[in-house]
Amino acid sequence: MKLRPQQRMILIAGALMGAVLGAGVAWMLTQPDERGGDRHKQPLRPSDLFKLTANIAALLREIDEIRRRV
Repeated sequence: MKLRPQQRMILIAGALMGAVLGAGVAWMLTQPDERGGDRHKQPLRPSDLFKLTANIAALLREIDEIRRRV
């Protein structure tokens, strides 16, 4: 697959942003809870997962919009 220089640069930038984002999420998930115990944890609600999914969809739409402008 041949890429133009601009496409190659965008591909590299996207890969780096994805790696940094993935490392950041992994770091957040491995940090201990600073509230001091399991009794304060609240279970995930379906609305929490819905909000997360909606935010991810919005992010993907923004990325697609940027892709169309490049």
